[in-house]
Amino acid sequence: MRVIVVLACALAFTALPSMAKQALNVEITPLIGYRFGGDFDTSKDKVHNRIELNEATSYGLLTAWSFDRKRQGELLISHYSTNFSHSDDFSASNSGLGITYAHIGGNVPISEGPIPFYVTGGFGFTHLDPKDAQLSSETRFSMNVGLASKIELSERLSLRLDSRVYGTFFNSDSAVFCDEANCAIYISSDIWFQTEVSVGLTYRF
Repeated sequence: MRVIVVLACALAFTALPSMAKQALNVEITPLIGYRFGGDFDTSKDKVHNRIELNEATSYGLLTAWSFDRKRQGELLISHYSTNFSHSDDFSASNSGLGITYAHIGGNVPISEGPIPFYVTGGFGFTHLDPKDAQLSSETRFSMNVGLASKIELSERLSLRLDSRVYGTFFNSDSAVFCDEANCAIYISSDIWFQTEVSVGLTYRF
């Protein structure tokens, strides 16, 4: 967890001043991916349980701008809709859940050549939106760190490959997705992880 926090903060704070330093060289990348993980470790009345989320396709938009000749700042929006796995003792079983990440950060190259690689990361918020209207939505601070590659197809077009780990912060022993009387999940961990792999077509302005 400490590695994710350090890398994400370093990349994000390195990228932020770029907007005032120089004219922007902007890239837009629509993304399609696959998100997995995100099990909830729960605890209520000393009874421990694990609630899983179904793996599903994700959709995103990544905007990048130049910091210098190599580094870039990034703004990432990524969303997917999933369902809680079935559980007899879980009140929201089989109900839908939308999860959206909104992060600002950057990337730094770690290798060059025909297929360059970049360390990428950032910080922002996770918005969790249950489809059950009786349950409240949740917005939490989160970070991400990952590895990316861009394969040039032409002067303005590139194929982008991305893999990221997201970490969303909770207070242990807190509750989420509550209605007026009860809460659906009682969290027993401090940080909640998801992993995402994605591909997109980058257009450079």
